[in-house]
Amino acid sequence: MTPDVHAAQNDIANPTYDNDPIEEKTTPSRANATDSWGPVPTKKASVANLAPYLLPYFNNGPVFGLPGTDSRDFRYRTQLSGDWGGLRTDLARYGFFFDLFSTSAYQDVASGGLKTGSAFIENTQLSINVDTGRAGLWPGGVFHITLEARNGSSSPQNTFTVGSIVPQYTGLAFPGPFFVHDVLPTEYFLFQSLTPKFSVILGKVNVLTHADQTFFGNSYKYDFANLNFNKNPMALNFYNTTSLAAIGVWTPSKWLTTAAGVFDPNSQADNLATNAFDRVNIYGITIFSYKIRNLSGKSWGQANWTNKPKIDLTSPFGQLSPSEVPQAVGVLLGTPSAQALPINYKGKSWVTIGNFSQYLFVKDQPAAVAEKLGSGQELRGIGLFGRIGYAPEHTNPITRDASVALFAYGLSDHRPNDSFGLGIYHNGISQPLKNDFKRLTGAAATVKNENGLEVSYDFAITPAIRLIPSYQHIWNPMTAGVAKNEHGADVFLLRSSLIW
Repeated sequence: MTPDVHAAQNDIANPTYDNDPIEEKTTPSRANATDSWGPVPTKKASVANLAPYLLPYFNNGPVFGLPGTDSRDFRYRTQLSGDWGGLRTDLARYGFFFDLFSTSAYQDVASGGLKTGSAFIENTQLSINVDTGRAGLWPGGVFHITLEARNGSSSPQNTFTVGSIVPQYTGLAFPGPFFVHDVLPTEYFLFQSLTPKFSVILGKVNVLTHADQTFFGNSYKYDFANLNFNKNPMALNFYNTTSLAAIGVWTPSKWLTTAAGVFDPNSQADNLATNAFDRVNIYGITIFSYKIRNLSGKSWGQANWTNKPKIDLTSPFGQLSPSEVPQAVGVLLGTPSAQALPINYKGKSWVTIGNFSQYLFVKDQPAAVAEKLGSGQELRGIGLFGRIGYAPEHTNPITRDASVALFAYGLSDHRPNDSFGLGIYHNGISQPLKNDFKRLTGAAATVKNENGLEVSYDFAITPAIRLIPSYQHIWNPMTAGVAKNEHGADVFLLRSSLIW
């Protein structure tokens, strides 16, 4: 585990090696078309050198200064602001990575749902990564910080207008469903490798970006808009968007990764530690990597247990007055109550979920596949991915779910950055919850299982400028069914995504 100034041979963990910051002989270079953006010489082991896929994983987006970066003229740039006259490359070589993303969405509910009409949503994300090895501090560490803001149509009545059980646009969950016109810190954590096979993450993490990842379909900035295709929808019953956490990650082999951690279910982007860990989420995953006919595949098995009380859907309320019934219906739909209601709770709950992703065809040359996967880049080709989940129906509005989607990226040599997606999902609604709505509304509301589809096309004007039209049809959106007896919705979205 002795570090080597040839960074590609460094080991992540070397806590006892004493050395100076970045080697004086390392001369920062200006970006050009021939730069490999690969490892840089360091004395201390660098995560960006040895596991470059981790930084795009933390960002949920590209990282300037890592493989895949292009800082040539405007047509080819992967980041609009380029190299900042060479400064950005120098900072990356010294371990400082700055990335800014902005995603605008024009949403139109053409028919059905809670309310027809249009809305505008703007999401902005600034992510900063500091590689402690490249910075000459200590080996094997990364500080990650993310600030996020959502602007545009501010009222939930003007944005959550489809009435589906989870957001039709994942951007509405960042930095939190009810946080608008605020710049909030959604992540600040330390990733530290303690041995070459064991690492820890300590701090506040974004659950909706890190957990339940597939090869494709993980980011509302470029892929599907509907949350059902970015994450398992059951996550929102257990977690807020951000969560304080302590996580251990063990990678005994290249094909197997396991992790487990304790998460705070009370964390929000606008608080540090309010009621922190008075209850807990205990989460574990096992990730298998494999190949089928030399085509890469991956699957996640995941489970979460919590002792944070959930509404007992078999008997959610005590005696209600007639004036309290509408509020009780709102509570079951996820709306905070204006007054205290006699709510019955269950003390514990759990969920188990899984996903798979498999390439069906890869256009990249075989020599480029390993490098791209190792640095968090997407392969040019066609893939299939899906998610599935189950949770007990007495504490979970969604008791079973499944989704499957086909995704294609870079199939045309003339349009190497374009992508296309087509997906369908099914959310099985808890039978006790269906009975609750029927009883509280005098049988006026009949809730059925929710299903939906989405088709989208990512038109890359340049690698840094994306225009993404998409269409969704949702059958039996739950909230719209209860509030308006509406059993369908047609949604058009036009997203523009900029990488700065």
